[in-house]
Amino acid sequence: MRKKNKLIIFDMDNTLIHSHINFTLMKSETCRLLREAGLCPDESLPVSQMLNGFKEAGELTHEVEERIWRAINEIEASGLTGATAEPHIEQVLEYLTPYAHLAALTNTNEQAARYALEQLGLSRWLNYIMGRGGAPELKPAPGGMLALAARFPWLSPAGILVVGDALIDIRAARTAGLAFCAYNRSRLENWREAGYQPDLQFNAWDEKAAQAMLAFLQ
Repeated sequence: MRKKNKLIIFDMDNTLIHSHINFTLMKSETCRLLREAGLCPDESLPVSQMLNGFKEAGELTHEVEERIWRAINEIEASGLTGATAEPHIEQVLEYLTPYAHLAALTNTNEQAARYALEQLGLSRWLNYIMGRGGAPELKPAPGGMLALAARFPWLSPAGILVVGDALIDIRAARTAGLAFCAYNRSRLENWREAGYQPDLQFNAWDEKAAQAMLAFLQ
């Protein structure tokens, strides 16, 4: 049996699965509820960062926060209905699993994420699934990635790769000191304009992509 000396941390939505979560609606509903509570949200920030800022300032009440997460849960549940696996991702995970520990890290509710990945037959390839409610903090904060890396203390950062489709993924990876692979089949991200350069980049999942990730980590 080969010794697994690598860890690959995948984002879920639009990386492992193609969901229909309306992230634009999620942000607008969050901002609406914050304004109703007399707060002035910075719409340029990710939802998690926005909420953390108000919490740290002591301005976000428990009642308002609960109302926001209920709205987000409903949007996520609706968007995960009819979700499909990204094309050929199962073959990629099967190819990678003899060589690397595989994990999913998502800002989506952990219970909903686990259910979606199980329904699509992907959870059997994943050693860990960490989502909202299980992660110590949400992306773009690095806490979830660092918590997963801590489960493999014998691995150096050079043996860990983060895979995702969005700026919050690469921001978390860079803060955690980890390499980043961009996957953009259906959702394009202008990495250069945002000031980031992924270490690897793919527009489709296939055996060559799996081989390239393993080769990068050697």
